[in-house]
Amino acid sequence: MKHTAFAAIAAVMATAIPATAQDLTEITVLTPLPRHTAWYPLIVGEALGYFEEEGISVTLVDGGDLPSTAFLENGQVDMASLDPSEVVLANERGFDFDVVYEVMHGAVEGIFVLEDNPATSLTDLSGTTIGIVGESDRGLLLAALGHAGLSESDVTIAVLGESAPLLANSLATGQVSGLVGAISDFVAITSQGITTKNLLPSEMSETPANNFAVRADAIGGDRDEVMQGFLNAWAKSGYAGLVDIDVTRAMAMEADPENWINEELGTIFLTAAQGLHRPDGEIFGDLRTDVWAGVIAEMAAVGMIAEEVAPDALLNRAYVDNANQFDRAEIEAEVAAWKSANM
Repeated sequence: MKHTAFAAIAAVMATAIPATAQDLTEITVLTPLPRHTAWYPLIVGEALGYFEEEGISVTLVDGGDLPSTAFLENGQVDMASLDPSEVVLANERGFDFDVVYEVMHGAVEGIFVLEDNPATSLTDLSGTTIGIVGESDRGLLLAALGHAGLSESDVTIAVLGESAPLLANSLATGQVSGLVGAISDFVAITSQGITTKNLLPSEMSETPANNFAVRADAIGGDRDEVMQGFLNAWAKSGYAGLVDIDVTRAMAMEADPENWINEELGTIFLTAAQGLHRPDGEIFGDLRTDVWAGVIAEMAAVGMIAEEVAPDALLNRAYVDNANQFDRAEIEAEVAAWKSANM
C-alpha cells in the first residue's frame, strides 16, 4: 500500500470512527433486490463505512410473493421500498404510510424500440404489436398509450417472458415493434447485440420508484434516530457512488459479482442505475410534490383509486433535509482514499 494511502485513510478515520459490531443497531429494510448493482448506494455505504458511522447495521428483507406493503402494515420492517401506486392504494385502504425518501428519481421501466426505428413517440406504434416482459408491465404500457392518445385497442400486446435471446430476436425480426420492460431487460437485450432507444413518454419518465416509506406512527418514535441514521448514510452513499464510476464499479463487482460476468454490460447497468439515483437538483431523496400529484391524478383518471388524495398526505420531510447535511468535498476525499488503498 502506498504511503499516501495510509495518510489519506488516517485522515478519514480521524473524522469518524465507526462503531464496533456490538454497538450497531439493526434496521430492517424491505427492498426488491439484495445487495445489487441497481442499489449501489447500499454497496458504497457499506464499503466506506457510512452505516457503521451512524451506528447501524442494515438487514435487507425479501418480500417474496407477499405485497410489500404488508410488511409495514404488520410492523415487520422499519422501512419498505414502495412504488407510488403501492403507497396511494395503501392509503385508500386506510393504512397511513409516509414516504420519507425518493430512492430513484425516474421510472425503472422503459418502452424500447430498435435504435434505427423511425418512430419518435408511441403514436408511431399504433397498429403494431408491442411486447411486454410480464403481465406486471401491462399497466405501464396502458398508461403510456393513454399519454399518447391511444388505447389498448390501438395495439396488440404480446407477453414474451424474460429470455434475453427471445426478447432480442422479437425486436430484431420485427415480431414486435417495441418492448416494455425494466432496466435489467434493457441490459439483457443489449447483451444480445441489440441497440435500442426509449419511447417512454417524458411525463412518465420522472415517476419516482422504490421510495422509502415508513409507518406514519413510527415518525418521532423510539426508532426515529435509527431511521434518520440510515437515510443519512444512504444520501451520502448516493453522492459517493457518483463521484468516481471506477470506484463504484470496483465496489459493485465485489459485492454483486453475478451481474459483472460481462464487465461491459455491468457498466451499462451501473450507468443506468446512477441515472436513476441522481436527483433532479441538489437534494438526494427529495420529495417532489408536483410529480406525485401527477401520478395520483393519473391513477384517479384510470379508475385505480376512487378519488385523488393530496400529496402532502403521503409525503413527509421528517428526515430528508437532515440527511443532506453532508460535506461533498469530504466524501470526495473518502472516495479517493478508498481508491488509493484498494485499486
